Amino acid sequence: MGLCETEALVLRTYNLAEADKIVVSLTHANGLVRAVAQGCRRLKSRFGAALEPFTLVQITYYQKENQDLVSLRQAEILKSHFHLSSDAETLTGLAYMADLVIEFSPPHQANEKLFRMVKACLQAVAASPGDLQTVLRYFEIWLLKLEGFLPDIKRCAECHLTFAENRLAFVGSDLVLRCRLCSQGMGTALSDKLHRQLRATQKLAPWVFAEESREVPAKTLRELAELTHSLLGRVLERQPRVRSTFP
Repeated sequence: MGLCETEALVLRTYNLAEADKIVVSLTHANGLVRAVAQGCRRLKSRFGAALEPFTLVQITYYQKENQDLVSLRQAEILKSHFHLSSDAETLTGLAYMADLVIEFSPPHQANEKLFRMVKACLQAVAASPGDLQTVLRYFEIWLLKLEGFLPDIKRCAECHLTFAENRLAFVGSDLVLRCRLCSQGMGTALSDKLHRQLRATQKLAPWVFAEESREVPAKTLRELAELTHSLLGRVLERQPRVRSTFP
């Protein structure tokens, strides 16, 4: 408790009273944090433009014991992404990412891998907005994996044999992957191209994955989006409040 200084990604803000805001951010040190930024809506606010969504900032906040809502004292811009605000599709995609992070992340629980993954995905979108949808697929898969909800994409859930080119993976109604023998041929067979896309997310950085996915057929990208959205819907027991669009 007390003062904390950490790197953070601003996810969302809400107006509070006449001059304040509640700022929701994903921090490196303490996971998801909700903070009150007093006076930030005034013209001469000390926060300036640091609280714009999807800005990377260095923040200092004060937390009282047994209180989830903290008091934001300082925010310094490390990296802004103001240029992304001019495109409606990009803003919708980033809002979708923020929505899922908030849905999945317990407050005040550090998750360094999640922070680094979200930061890397944001950088990938900033560098190449045209790759937004592919980066979102990468983000969805890694969010599910880091939170423990991604089924094993390398081995059959029943016999634990590794999927190979001649051993197709079948996804059942429970969204678990099984080989043909264990699934008894029931469920939907994942195409080899789709399975390669899934495996590639585990080996590549998001910008590399996006770059290498530019030659992937649109049908495969749609299949990947349908699969990840089905997995997310099963975990949340509903579809996310904000949906990204299929490519």
